[in-house]
Amino acid sequence: MADGSPESNLANADLRDQLKSMEAKLSRLRDIRQQHNDAGKRNADKRNSVQKEYNKLRDDIKTLLAENKVIRAKAKTHQARRDAIQEQIRELIGRARDSRGQKGKKSPIIELSELNSQIEKLERMLETTPMKIEKENKVVKLVKQHMNRRKELEPLVEEAMRIKIDLGNIEGSIKDLKAEADAEHAAMVATNKEGDELWSTIEPRFEERDFKKAEGDRHHEAFVECRKKADEAHQDVLSMLAQVNEIRDKLKQERLEAQSWIDEHNDSVRKELTTPDQDEDLAKSLTEALLAGSNVSIGGTERGTNANIRTQRENKTPQRRRGASRGNRGRSKPKSE
Repeated sequence: MADGSPESNLANADLRDQLKSMEAKLSRLRDIRQQHNDAGKRNADKRNSVQKEYNKLRDDIKTLLAENKVIRAKAKTHQARRDAIQEQIRELIGRARDSRGQKGKKSPIIELSELNSQIEKLERMLETTPMKIEKENKVVKLVKQHMNRRKELEPLVEEAMRIKIDLGNIEGSIKDLKAEADAEHAAMVATNKEGDELWSTIEPRFEERDFKKAEGDRHHEAFVECRKKADEAHQDVLSMLAQVNEIRDKLKQERLEAQSWIDEHNDSVRKELTTPDQDEDLAKSLTEALLAGSNVSIGGTERGTNANIRTQRENKTPQRRRGASRGNRGRSKPKSE
């Protein structure tokens, strides 16, 4: 218990000095933690800003790539149509030379073109040429056969590849097909050029996108590192705060013990100096006894019975008579007369 001795005062002074030093260190640790938190926030803000730029750039690239994909698909369509026309030209050239192509097989495109031409020719015959019922039925039957075969070939040939050929003028058809093939080739080249120009604007964006991503990753790593250092500083703060609180508790306990010792000492002195007439507990107990009708006797103090007796005696002391004295009674003249 603290008793105000020099040894106790010296120990308390050491504790207060130690507490002051540790509180200063605790304040520095809190400042360091705040500095790491602030640095982490700055890096997080930079990361978020770069991330927004990266996302916008990525979306722009995605849009441009989709546009470039459409252009390339269009170029491929022109290329496929050119190749189909060139194939028809080769087959027509072989037909003009009485050649049926490789292994005597026709391509679906040329066969479909021949069927379309034959169907148109037969339908025109039915509309413009008079004929007997038997022959008309044969022509109608042949038209139906060609139509059924056309239905079988159409799924094998895309709509863009269906080119009408005049089988009655093979040389003219070849010439027209060559011109059309050249047009498709020119369209393919122009479309590919458009795609190349668009790609020239897309390609640098990939480098910028990669740079933004690396920059965002760098700021994120810096943010994580700052958060790690802030957490370490926070743990140091908690450890130091526990020690500070421990010393504060010791000083508080010392103060409480010292105050308790002082209070006990004051109570002891106060009890030694208190007279019975100043005792509140005694006065209270006497009051309760009087109210209950008990006989109460008080003694031992000047303010008790003796004081009352002395007061009564003082009240019984006769007062001095007023008026003329007996020796002068009846005298009307002064004594000198």
